[in-house]
Amino acid sequence: MKGHINIPSPISEISTSWTRQFGVQIFLKRDDLIHPIISGNKWRKLSGILANYDKNTYESITTYGGAYSNHLLASAAVCSIQQIPCKAIIRGESPSELNPILKMCKMYGMELEFVSRNTYQKRNRKTGIFDCNLFIPEGGACEEGTLGCMDILGEVDLSNIHQIYVPCGTGTTLAGMAKYLESKNHEAKLNGVQVLKGDGYIENEINSLYGVTGINIYDHFHCGGYAKTTDDLISFIQDFMKQTGVLLDPIYNGKMMFAVYKLLDQGFINRGQRILAIHTGGMTGWFGKFNKVSFNE
Repeated sequence: MKGHINIPSPISEISTSWTRQFGVQIFLKRDDLIHPIISGNKWRKLSGILANYDKNTYESITTYGGAYSNHLLASAAVCSIQQIPCKAIIRGESPSELNPILKMCKMYGMELEFVSRNTYQKRNRKTGIFDCNLFIPEGGACEEGTLGCMDILGEVDLSNIHQIYVPCGTGTTLAGMAKYLESKNHEAKLNGVQVLKGDGYIENEINSLYGVTGINIYDHFHCGGYAKTTDDLISFIQDFMKQTGVLLDPIYNGKMMFAVYKLLDQGFINRGQRILAIHTGGMTGWFGKFNKVSFNE
């Protein structure tokens, strides 16, 4: 894919008061730095989906999402880079004014179509090519998306890594990483941190969609549900940024790193462990949050 894409993404060790307290090393793979707009794992999934792009196969792209979808913005940016016409089917009625995410989508040239939630639920949102138009499912959640996510761990020397953590919304990124580990017979323990409500939701999704089983998934660090936050989470993100200079989003990566901290505090991660955490991007998740949260002085 042409354009300014930072691949492989860098890895840096982070040091905080609590990593030192609990005697662990945490290495952060900065997929958030792949592109300033195209969130890390969104690019990974789209790179797999568009790997065999050929203008003779399809002429345009249609995809789906909510009004604050990182996937829609990533798709708009990628299609702009690739010079592919694209359209978004957006869940919900057309607003009187577009939010920052949708404004950026339009700036990249994406056509926006708003449909009622009822109509949206009835749409066939699976991947496929119909009438020279490639349809990409919500969040890029499809088998081709997992193929792009396999590359994440392919860029890492895992020989000294004990555990791997990644946030999960659809489970596609987690499934791709699991497939990579299986293909290499690597024994590093893969952990997903589910960011939405539903006991066993991601576990069931990756099993039914991708046939992936046996992955450890924590489903109780969602802080109230998808895009929900708590004062403790926001305080943690603020403190993490002060100590490391790394900004975590409040929807995915903040919850993942907060989960790692809590698991250390509760004794579920042993001293001396070397942990790889995947920063999947999603900084635009703050666009809908800055006016709703308060920060410690």
